[in-house]
Amino acid sequence: MNFWNRRNKIEFFNREVSIIDNFPIIECKNLKLNWVKRAREDFQNNIKPTADTKPGFSHVSRCPGIFDLFKYGYVIPLHKDILIHPKKTFFEYRFNTVSSGSDFDLGCTGSSSESNINLVPTPPWAANFIIKIETGWNVIAPKGIKFIMLPIAYPDTFDFTAATGILNPALTTQINFQMFWNETEKEEVVVRAGTPLGHLIPLSEKKYQMVQRVMNQRDHMWVAKFTAAYDSTFSRLPMRGKVVNMYNKYWKR
Repeated sequence: MNFWNRRNKIEFFNREVSIIDNFPIIECKNLKLNWVKRAREDFQNNIKPTADTKPGFSHVSRCPGIFDLFKYGYVIPLHKDILIHPKKTFFEYRFNTVSSGSDFDLGCTGSSSESNINLVPTPPWAANFIIKIETGWNVIAPKGIKFIMLPIAYPDTFDFTAATGILNPALTTQINFQMFWNETEKEEVVVRAGTPLGHLIPLSEKKYQMVQRVMNQRDHMWVAKFTAAYDSTFSRLPMRGKVVNMYNKYWKR
């Protein structure tokens, strides 16, 4: 892939060899939500024949504020079932034990520090912990492109809500989601593979081609390089400038 092609592509890679076949990243415009289907069916079956004759007509299926949002960016789905046992201030989790011998794992961790969650505003109905889901995806983007990370707008389930933030691939290419856990009444909840985790939108009006691939040797080397760079200090902050330069040089951005 030459330099000019890279300028027009956003590339995602993952070491899980079956993920693209079974649970790929999807463009948000192709996201299938149950309530959207019901709303469109309601409009087609009950409203459309007389819609044009009603002054001030409105219907949720025609709301640009909602549906224009679904035109942008990418949705990252979960690719493994997770069984969550929420407690008061922590949680337990389990994957399918059959695949436990794999060299790939999807990580769920609590808040790195109890003080962190106390400092961040959280929904009053959410549990007193944050779940970090490491998706295994990395993203390589054209120079200067950052992503806004959002929860799925108007989801079919409210068991969790992804926290909002900015992902700058030049600082870290890993796609991880910090999740507020909302379902505190049930003793256990299974989050199924294929469940949308969050919405990733490039902060640019330019249209890019999305590429997904299984991690290759060059990708392996990049992950090793930026992990080693950040592991060289007690704090990531002093290394940020060096990692940005390393990213731009390595990926020729």
